Amino acid sequence: MKTTKIVTSAIILSTLGLAAAPAVHAADYTSTGKVGFMENTDPTTPVDPTDPTNPVGPTDPTDPDNPNPGTPGPLSIDYVSNFDFGSKNKVSGDDTTYYAAPVKLADKDGKEVTRANYLQVTDKRGSNAGWKLSVKQGAQFNDGKTDLDGAQLNMGTQTLNSKNIGGTTDPAIANATITTSIGADVAVLDAGKDQGMGTWTDSFGVYDADATKDTASKAVSLKVPGNSAKTVGSSYTTDLTWTLTDAGL
Repeated sequence: MKTTKIVTSAIILSTLGLAAAPAVHAADYTSTGKVGFMENTDPTTPVDPTDPTNPVGPTDPTDPDNPNPGTPGPLSIDYVSNFDFGSKNKVSGDDTTYYAAPVKLADKDGKEVTRANYLQVTDKRGSNAGWKLSVKQGAQFNDGKTDLDGAQLNMGTQTLNSKNIGGTTDPAIANATITTSIGADVAVLDAGKDQGMGTWTDSFGVYDADATKDTASKAVSLKVPGNSAKTVGSSYTTDLTWTLTDAGL
């Protein structure tokens, strides 16, 4: 009987001991994560305006008259198309509108593709302060001797694109149709506070090989009065100055 009682007692004590044992708590240790940023002044490569995830080459578009990689700095103009209205236009005594041809680009594989005329800006300052883009025509179209009197340049059918598009951070199109003014800035895009971060393209129309769907081939136009003198064999040019500024300035 004693043996039985001792065994029973041992079992009871063992059970009580398990129930009363305090929880074991390991020591706490706090680690941290840390990240910092510096100003990025590297030029930004132009991207395909129809797919901003794809670059269009190291200095791209493949335009021999426009080889520059863009402006340096964290707030930059990366690319603007030159507008080519053709060199074989017949002289006309009527008011006539001419259209800039879409541009030829080299895609990431070096293959030539056609796209709408476009511009590209990048904001990688990290301040989220916003920015403004404007354009100014320096002088009337001129062949080195005479002006193309009354000629008027228009850009329309703007289409914004970006990896970041589709939210409250999208910049605004300042004018549905941009009519350049000689010697005066005309607003193009306006990014307010917390808008316009990253890289943005602004295309004039969207090119499509199907003419019924294409909106790029007539998006950039030059209206020339019929009574404006036109010298056969001459090439009339003008310079456009695109200015990107901090929205606070």
